[in-house]
Amino acid sequence: MNFKFLLSFLICGFIVFSSQGQKLQIRANHSDAKFILLNDYDDSEKQELGTGSIEYKLEKNSKNRIKITKPGYQPVIKEYNKDLKWDKSQDVVLDTRRIDISVEPFDAEIFVDGRKIGSKAIYMTIPKDRSATLEIKKPGFASVTKTYYNSPERETPPVREFFELKNRQVRLEVQPADGQVSLNGMPMGKGNQDIIVPAGDCVTVKVNKEGFVEYTKVYCNKPGIDPEPPLRESAVLDERLVKITTIPTDAAIEVLGQRVGVGSYELKVPKGRCISVIVSKDGFVKYYKDYCNQTDRNTPPVADAIEMARDQAYDNSVSSDLANVRITVPVNKAYSAEEAWRILSSIVTRYFDILETVDFNTGYLTTSWQVENFNSSVIRTRVIVSSGGNSDQLAYAVKLVSQAADLNDPSRVKEVVTVKDDELFRDWSRIMIKYQGLIEEIQARLQ
Repeated sequence: MNFKFLLSFLICGFIVFSSQGQKLQIRANHSDAKFILLNDYDDSEKQELGTGSIEYKLEKNSKNRIKITKPGYQPVIKEYNKDLKWDKSQDVVLDTRRIDISVEPFDAEIFVDGRKIGSKAIYMTIPKDRSATLEIKKPGFASVTKTYYNSPERETPPVREFFELKNRQVRLEVQPADGQVSLNGMPMGKGNQDIIVPAGDCVTVKVNKEGFVEYTKVYCNKPGIDPEPPLRESAVLDERLVKITTIPTDAAIEVLGQRVGVGSYELKVPKGRCISVIVSKDGFVKYYKDYCNQTDRNTPPVADAIEMARDQAYDNSVSSDLANVRITVPVNKAYSAEEAWRILSSIVTRYFDILETVDFNTGYLTTSWQVENFNSSVIRTRVIVSSGGNSDQLAYAVKLVSQAADLNDPSRVKEVVTVKDDELFRDWSRIMIKYQGLIEEIQARLQ
C-alpha cells in the first residue's frame, strides 16, 4: 500500500512541475544583440526582453518566438515549443551579415551574384566566410558593382549603403565592326563600346579606320545641357578618306574648281557620291580622276600616289606674250606695197606650207592650221595677217594663233580630236618652238 501511494505522489509532482513551465538562459554571441518577443501570428514585435543574454520562462499559451537582432547582421528567430524539453542554457549565433541597400533612381534594378533581387531598396545577406557581389543597373547609366566579404581578414561590411547612379552610359555601336574607338584620346578597343560620361563632365569619342573619315561625337552629362546622352548611338563610318600625294611634290590639287592643296591632300568622299580631282603643274600632263563612294563602283583607295608624266607639248614649246595677240607692224617707207607684201608672204611661207587665203588688195592672208599631237593635247597653230595702221603709213597686223585641245579632259565628248573641233580648242599662252621667231623676223624685215 505504501508503494502505490509513493508512485502516485511522484507522478502528480511531475505533472505539476511540467505545468509550471521551463526557464531558459538564452545567450547571444554579441553582447549588444537584442532579444525581442514576437506576436504569434504576424511576427510583429511584442516586447523587448533584454540585451546580450536573457532568462526566459516558456509561456503556456504562446509559441515563444524570440527574435535576436543586431545592426549589420541577419536577425535570427528562435521558437521554443513549450511541450518540448530544452536544455536550460541556449546559445544563439548571429554570423550572417546583412546590409541595408538603397539606390537612386528608384527604378534601378538591384542584382546580387547575378540574380535580380529587386529595386529601390533591399536587404543583402552574406553568410559567414562567404562573399556576395552587388550590381545596380539602369539603361542609360553606368552600372555600379561592389563585392562584400563576411570574413575576419577582409573589410567589415557596412550596416547600410546608398548608391546613386550619376554617370551616364552610351552604348556605341560601331560600323565597320573593326573601327578603333578612343575616349578623350585614349584607345578603348575595336568595335562596340560602352561609353561612360561622368556626372558634371563631357567626353569626346572618336572612331577611326584607315580609309574612312573620322567619326567624332561629344557627350555631356551636365545639368541644363541638352541633349542628354542617348542610350544607344550608331557610329557609322561611311565617308571615305583618300590620302592623295603627288610627284612632283609641288603639283596643284583642285577639287570642284577650287585649289585645295599642293603636293598632298586628304580627300573626303561622301557616301553615294563621286568627287573629281584635277592635278596640274606646268610641264606635266594634267591628271584627272574620279573617286567614288558608291556600291556599284570600285572602292576608293586608302592612299593614292599620283606620278605625273612630262608634257611633251610643253617641252616642245615656249611661253610667249606674242601668242594670240594682234601685233601691228609698220612698213618702212622705203618699201613699196608690193615689195612689203612679197617679203611678208615669203616669211610666212617658210614657217607654214599652206596658205589658205591670200589677198594682196585687202592685205589679208591666212595660213592653214598646222597640227601636232602630243601625249597631253593637240596643238594647232596658224597666222592671220590683215592690213593695219592709219592711212598715212602702210602697216600689217600679224596674229600668231596658238590653241590647245586637252586630250585628258573627261568633259570632252569626242574620243578623237580633229583640227576642225573648234569647240574643244582654247587659246594657249605658249607657241611651238618652230614658230618662235616668226613675228620677230617680220618686224625686223619690214621696219
